[in-house]
Amino acid sequence: MKAKNLAAILLFAAPLSLSAKQIPMKDFFRDPEKTSYDISPDGQYISFMAPYKNRLNIFVQKRGSQDAVMVSSETERPVSGGYFWKGNDRIVYRKDFKGDENFHIVSVDRSGNGLKDLTPYPGVRAEIIDDLPDNDSEMIIMLNKRNKEIFDVFRLNAVTGEMKQIAENPGNITSWLTDHDGKLRAAGTTDGVNTTLLYREKEE
Repeated sequence: MKAKNLAAILLFAAPLSLSAKQIPMKDFFRDPEKTSYDISPDGQYISFMAPYKNRLNIFVQKRGSQDAVMVSSETERPVSGGYFWKGNDRIVYRKDFKGDENFHIVSVDRSGNGLKDLTPYPGVRAEIIDDLPDNDSEMIIMLNKRNKEIFDVFRLNAVTGEMKQIAENPGNITSWLTDHDGKLRAAGTTDGVNTTLLYREKEE
């Protein structure tokens, strides 16, 4: 009798589970209301990403305030690859133009003013090797400016845009590594099967 009673309960309960409220498909793919929180080095400002015209953009809010300032206004594509603070006054992020995948590195004041394209080279892709979190102005990047197939390494000032080349790719290097002091000290090569790590005693 107990087994029959259990079977009857399950039979009557089944239609209840089938009638549960359906979740719209768009809810699985829509942008979050806020995401990717970060804080300025001095702890006075909070940054986050939120939608603007259906694209994720960067906002900055002073700690203790309810007002947030939108510092990026990308409408073609969302801010991709994240962002980071460079000192207490500037934010750096990557963007491409019309989906060409040739990402540029740009910086902007936390007030939303002073947007600056730090790698303004058409058809050139920029990648960040080391954002140097302990350095308020500089970062290490790589560009395929000289040759579209290989990336050379540069030290870039995120405030002034000044750039200095610190390594030239001989053609076989696929990755670069810095030490804890932000010095370029190692590189990786591959022949498609084997990977080799190259190392030098000092950046010079």
